[in-house]
Amino acid sequence: MVVNVAQLVSYSQSKEILIESGYLKDGIPCHFAASMISGFLTTAFSMPVDIAKTRVQNMKIINGVPEYTGAMDVIRKVVKNEGVPALWKGFTPYYMRIGPHTVLTFIFLEQMTRLYKQHVL
Repeated sequence: MVVNVAQLVSYSQSKEILIESGYLKDGIPCHFAASMISGFLTTAFSMPVDIAKTRVQNMKIINGVPEYTGAMDVIRKVVKNEGVPALWKGFTPYYMRIGPHTVLTFIFLEQMTRLYKQHVL
């Protein structure tokens, strides 16, 4: 859910800002740039949630007591014990995975929308 929201919002805003700035016109280079920005922001926003989810899934139960009480407990303990940057451990590989996915998704979406408007509407 966080990934979808972050991708859609950041792509739309990035594309709008790039076009309004005059640096890029609405086309594949603009869609590529907006997608890369969106992938970066999506990674930044979703990493803490993903870290919490992964740690809850892999938590140990010690003497009948779970290691964490929930996602917010994971975030608190990670920040306390490992520092704030630990919420973004593995940022580069995550971005290398989600960046191309985001680029392909939005470039295909934009091209399909363009073709639909040209040939159907």
